[in-house]
Amino acid sequence: MLNLLGEYHCRIDAKGRVSFPAKLRKQLDRVLHDGLVVNRDIFEGCLVVYPKPEWDKVNAEMAQLSRYDRSHQLFQRKFMKGATLIELDGSGRLLLPGALLPHAGIQAGKGGDCVVTGLGEKIEVWSKARFEKHVLGGDEDFDFGSLAEQVRKDIEPSRTPNGSNRD
Repeated sequence: MLNLLGEYHCRIDAKGRVSFPAKLRKQLDRVLHDGLVVNRDIFEGCLVVYPKPEWDKVNAEMAQLSRYDRSHQLFQRKFMKGATLIELDGSGRLLLPGALLPHAGIQAGKGGDCVVTGLGEKIEVWSKARFEKHVLGGDEDFDFGSLAEQVRKDIEPSRTPNGSNRD
């Protein structure tokens, strides 16, 4: 199981290539030969890069959707739109598809600053400006502790807020 970590500030050249951080390459060592898949994120204006074995798991979930249900097909079509197999070149760079860059607000070449972050089994690629606003942004009324409590309840619903088990 992958546990990709780290936050790296990178630059995208005029051809849409980003130097892939060496520390992430090392974390991906055992699966990098399979390739990577990049796509638009569902919820945020960033790109998501999956190691191919992780993408295969996502694709297996997609295969469970009914081809005879219009909403399933629409979701699958929208989700898979733009998914592209990519590989590192000999210089350790990823070529991000030009069609996906606008979704993330990334400009190739001059002004092409981006942030590449490990997020468990996947990697996110953000424009520097969006990363600073949406991830680092300090909404004064945002309560990270409350969010943590809610998320914890979602993954462990049998526990009460004080930590005891419900019986």
